[in-house]
Amino acid sequence: MEAADTTRFSLETLFAGGRLCLDFINTSCEIRGQELEFLKSGDDLYKWLRSAEAVYGRQLVGNDKKWSTQEGEVALTEALALREVLHDLAESVAQKKPAPVSALEKLNSTLRAFPTCSQIELADGGFAEAISISNANHAWLAAIAQDAVDLLCYSDLSLLRQCECPTCVRFFFDTTKNHRRRWCVEKCGSAPKAAAYYRRKVARKAQQS
Repeated sequence: MEAADTTRFSLETLFAGGRLCLDFINTSCEIRGQELEFLKSGDDLYKWLRSAEAVYGRQLVGNDKKWSTQEGEVALTEALALREVLHDLAESVAQKKPAPVSALEKLNSTLRAFPTCSQIELADGGFAEAISISNANHAWLAAIAQDAVDLLCYSDLSLLRQCECPTCVRFFFDTTKNHRRRWCVEKCGSAPKAAAYYRRKVARKAQQS
């Protein structure tokens, strides 16, 4: 699978899933027939998490400096293991198949390894809830896993879909008003629309001849 150059893609393209956990799954994907891997190294993972912070307005790696090579390798191993689990769960939902029990067990194992608890803080003359993570060095891993829990347990799962472009496999959560979104990004819809237009044009010419 080709290593993806993130500079070739806009944030809108890289983060088209509408949920942190879905965008994380989509870091290994196929876009318009090209297989891409966005997480080839710990440095790639760190950069992706930084971009995700900007997109979702939440702290993932915080003010931490870039990981050492060894820290990056450990983080990448954990990330890829979680990504595989989340992909299997999202795919089961999108394809209306039973969720793999093994995937649920692995996700629960991750959640147990990084437990969270609520903390209360003063904010704007009132109170606000903050989530404290026991293992702060892996806050990003816990955040992605918890986002998957929120999606699977508290969202309308009929809105979790895979792009309908034949050469794309990315997942997205449809938050459009009429819930008729079919593509992860508009470009994925351009080719099928163009092909359909061409077929109609050829059919009209055949009828006129």
